[in-house]
Amino acid sequence: MKKATILLIATLFFVTGCVTVRKQESKPQKVVQQVESNVINLEQGEDLSFSILNGYFLKNNIKLLHEINFFSIESLTKLKKIVGIVKTMANSVVMPDFNNEIVIVIAMKPSKDFKVISIKRVCMLSNNMYIDYEVSQKDAKDLGYFVPNVYIFKIQKPKVIINACFIDSNKKVIVLPFGKRNINSPIDIYDMLKNYTGVYKGTFPVSNTGKLMEVELKLKPDYTFYLKQTYLELNGKTFKSFGKWYPTSDLSSFMLNKNKNLSFHFIDKNTVEKLDDNGEKIDSSMYTLKK
Repeated sequence: MKKATILLIATLFFVTGCVTVRKQESKPQKVVQQVESNVINLEQGEDLSFSILNGYFLKNNIKLLHEINFFSIESLTKLKKIVGIVKTMANSVVMPDFNNEIVIVIAMKPSKDFKVISIKRVCMLSNNMYIDYEVSQKDAKDLGYFVPNVYIFKIQKPKVIINACFIDSNKKVIVLPFGKRNINSPIDIYDMLKNYTGVYKGTFPVSNTGKLMEVELKLKPDYTFYLKQTYLELNGKTFKSFGKWYPTSDLSSFMLNKNKNLSFHFIDKNTVEKLDDNGEKIDSSMYTLKK
């Protein structure tokens, strides 16, 4: 009976959707100043291991809006949207493990100057990840074509990461919100457990049947949840489930019982929205729950 209930829940929440690539964007100036002030204290940061990813290239359809551009990638879906894999006879390209790793792409606009991007250090401080990088120009006077300067590497995944901060040799900092974070995301774990837990209610469509079900989701600060689904056109038939909820490393979303078909995004402290089985936004306004 338990297995059948889990299968039914998974089936009812199965929805497909599209992926949107996040463009490079800056946080509000107040946040930038706070992050910049931490740069002088980076010796207190915790080092993260990182290594270059060979066999990958930036896709041609990715627009480089700035002289130097940054992309943080937290899922396989997003990776496939941004980079491609070089086809080789050996086919020995290593795929990142997104349960334990994240991928960073640093890309410069193509030019006839041969420049090399290198990473000096990656560390965590106050839930922010700092990437200390350097761009050096190599002597290539006879170069007669445009060269794409791209550096793709993977980093040990922190338990919590709010922003990805890129520091150049002049100590200039670019701050990007990590993952699916927005201005209304929890600022830290304490904020999430205090202000984002509670009882959320609403109605969801039942697959493609045109019917509706009432949904009640209770998130508790001890990371347990209670989910009740009542089918309005099936004589009020109700299914209940319990278990653990798991926040993503950027604290923007969470998953019930580590089930990808049961993942949600915090729109704000009073609203969550159902995500598809790839953890992406569903192209519909009918999958939100409110306190």
